[in-house]
Amino acid sequence: MLSFSSFVFSWRMRLLRLKNHKFAMILSIVFVVVILVWGAPAYKENWLDPFSTLDVPNRELHPRAIDKLGMINSDDLFHPLYYTNKKKIQELLSNLQHATLLSSSEQTLLALENQNVKYFTLHREPSNYHVEADYALQYYPRKGIVRFGQQLFRVNEATVYTFTQIASGMTSGWWK
Repeated sequence: MLSFSSFVFSWRMRLLRLKNHKFAMILSIVFVVVILVWGAPAYKENWLDPFSTLDVPNRELHPRAIDKLGMINSDDLFHPLYYTNKKKIQELLSNLQHATLLSSSEQTLLALENQNVKYFTLHREPSNYHVEADYALQYYPRKGIVRFGQQLFRVNEATVYTFTQIASGMTSGWWK
């Protein structure tokens, strides 16, 4: 069994061998400190997948967290539909990244009151990173406009096509 003095001596000898490699030791210590200081705040789900859809911060609406989509059409308010194809939902959210915010003067010019509207619900299941939440999104198909919160956005053709595909593939009812 090793005594305390032999244990200290053995570690002292190991450290003396590293004395010749000062630059490597200093560089590795600096690297470890940088990783510890910068790594903890950087490792967040939001950072792993930057997202700016509809001017909403990542911590509030993260695209990988949305896994269900509900819809109610203004023509038939008593017939809800839902959609669970995660790949197509991710495609929709990716396409929504290219939506352009309409200025306040353009918003006042748009008459959306008498338009057909599809009410979408973006559903987020609870996880280690998020609590369960639903986000309301209104889509005006004739105008190609999405209302998210109090802002209006013009969507591109890819988003319109994805909305059409999702609407045609929805299941009657609501998710459980």
